[in-house]
Amino acid sequence: MKASRFAHLFHKYRSGQATPEEEKEFLDMVAASGHDDELKEAIGGMLENGLDDDAAMPEESAEKVLGEILRDETPRRKTRIFTWAAVAAGLLMLLGIGFLLKTQRNGQPGAETARTQISPGKDRATLVLDDGREIDLERAGNDTIGVQQGLMAQVNGNALHYDTTAAEPPTINTIRTPRGGQFRVVLPDGSRVWLNAASSIRFPTVFNAGERRVEVEGEVYFEVAKRPQQPFIVKADGMDVRVTGTHFNVMAYSDESSIETTLLEGGVKVFGGGSEATLVPGLQAVMNRQENDIKVRKADTDRVIAWKEGRFEFRGNIRGIMRQIARWYDVDIIYKGNTDGKNFGGAISRTEKIEDVLKMLELTGSIQFEINNNTVTVIP
Repeated sequence: MKASRFAHLFHKYRSGQATPEEEKEFLDMVAASGHDDELKEAIGGMLENGLDDDAAMPEESAEKVLGEILRDETPRRKTRIFTWAAVAAGLLMLLGIGFLLKTQRNGQPGAETARTQISPGKDRATLVLDDGREIDLERAGNDTIGVQQGLMAQVNGNALHYDTTAAEPPTINTIRTPRGGQFRVVLPDGSRVWLNAASSIRFPTVFNAGERRVEVEGEVYFEVAKRPQQPFIVKADGMDVRVTGTHFNVMAYSDESSIETTLLEGGVKVFGGGSEATLVPGLQAVMNRQENDIKVRKADTDRVIAWKEGRFEFRGNIRGIMRQIARWYDVDIIYKGNTDGKNFGGAISRTEKIEDVLKMLELTGSIQFEINNNTVTVIP
């Protein structure tokens, strides 16, 4: 049984909008499931969280509704209009019950068919040395790498640690993650850096000047070692962030409409487009690429650093959500039909299969997905 199809038909059946063919298909699904208790749990969840007209009904109403369905006596109601809040609540609830209907698919492919296995991202990155040599850090194991004469770096699982004692003149190293990758690096000054998928950081192997300067692309989270006399400067596609020691996130993907710096601890100054801003924890500086100036707003810090903590927190337009999915699962996205105005919310681990992430979104009843090899088609 396909969870998204079941939810879609359940809504149409309860609202009286199902065609005779859809009614038959829905009742056949119920009859074939053989899991009355699980069906009651799923139906109860949809009723409580706004996926039917009887929102917020008591739990025992699920048994009554299922009984009505089995007797084909369910009352017909007007079509439900979904709100963003109801959709978000429904998504979070349906995630919480563990994708009930997924357990009933008995090996059937999800949303809609996946001809190839698409795995979630993992710890992998490439180190590019100053002389152009490239080192695959995933394959390096726990090796020690000579990054230049007299300077070593140690690979330790999902992180690369630079020696802090080198006296050689610095060279430039770059660490980049592919789509479907993430990695960590401990810089020569002891600052800790997390790289999201499709991201990079370029930095000197020794910070021996009056400032510590790095360049980033994509999305990078920093915990900067405190050196008040040696400011730490991050350059991110037209935005400069200046700190002495603090925790912050920079999002500067080229396919996003804005560059964002979000402060979690300490203080930063942000420069870009001829303007500047000073942030305190909980604020976010946003520079729109079209307007090229900086605006400051309150940040949802949990959502901003969700990727670093190993989860997705979706909130907003489906196209923005799909850009996150494309980077992490290394898939291509195409759209069939108008997706304007379709906003979603929900949270799920980044270790889940792509089918389960898409299924969570499908359970709203307002979006569908098809997987063909490495391409996901979005269908309103």
